[in-house]
Amino acid sequence: MHTVKLKLTRFILLIACASALLAALQPALCWSNGGYSDNPAHPDYGTHDWIAQHALDYLPAQEKQYIVDNLAVYLYGTELPDRPASQGGIGDTTKHHVYYSSTGALVDDASAKRAQDEYNLALNFLKAGDYVNASKTAGALTHYIADVAVFGHVMGSSTAWGAETHHSDYENYVTDRMTSYQSSFNTYLSFDGCLVTLPAYNATVNLAYDTTFGGGSHLSCVWMDTNYDWSKPTFSGRCGESLNLAVNAVADVLHTLAEAAGPVLTTVPTVVPSITVTAPTPTSSDSPTSSPTQNRSPSTTPTVPEFPLALCLCATLLILTVSAIIYKKNTLKNQQFI
Repeated sequence: MHTVKLKLTRFILLIACASALLAALQPALCWSNGGYSDNPAHPDYGTHDWIAQHALDYLPAQEKQYIVDNLAVYLYGTELPDRPASQGGIGDTTKHHVYYSSTGALVDDASAKRAQDEYNLALNFLKAGDYVNASKTAGALTHYIADVAVFGHVMGSSTAWGAETHHSDYENYVTDRMTSYQSSFNTYLSFDGCLVTLPAYNATVNLAYDTTFGGGSHLSCVWMDTNYDWSKPTFSGRCGESLNLAVNAVADVLHTLAEAAGPVLTTVPTVVPSITVTAPTPTSSDSPTSSPTQNRSPSTTPTVPEFPLALCLCATLLILTVSAIIYKKNTLKNQQFI
């Protein structure tokens, strides 16, 4: 009898370990786009769209005209980083974070690198006169910046702050109030008064630093997670402040992109993209840089794979669970005949 219990215990422990490993591999959640769009010409609207569209309000007409002429493409692009590669997206949700140490040292700049990759690609499209793909890529670029305005994207089990308690509930609350350009969060929007030249990489790590340590208000990521309460003006106000910082950061990067493109920007007809998108694979470097080398011409590379290990673990977990149930039933039957 003791041997039977021991074997059953081992089965249960094995299942628990597999479950823990599977949970650790799940991608980070993020601001929503209101779902995945069925029609790129009429993209679903959510927080990423709201941030990206309001950033345009702070740009001079000549710097944003190519995006305004292709607004649907631009907004559709904001969902591509979350959209699975099998559905025409980029699907790299495990790279939508920036982590700092407790001393303020940059530990993981994944989202900043991806933002810079998309910036470089958008610039190449602009210089080639491909304003449709430039708009779409600019939309994707905004996603990587905006994500780190969420405290859950600067926290994690491997960080000094630990894993967050609130994430999807926080983002869902905001998204439910951002189904269109007009939102109750519009009251928090305020232009900081100056468009500056700011690489996408720098904009992302700067915003992540503010989200992590709380900026001038010192309402850090840990404070936000611990004091989660929308009825408290301090909490909701800090959320609004982070959103506003994200909008201004995106505006600065789009301004920088337009300046780098130079006189090639002209008004072009709107073209509705196909839902099939080839996603750029992020490039890696040994150390963070604020001004990566630009590619000479637009190019795309194979899409990012979508967590095959996680799928295998799901299957393994299911097999183990079924095996444990069958084993337990057989054990009980054998005991009845003893």
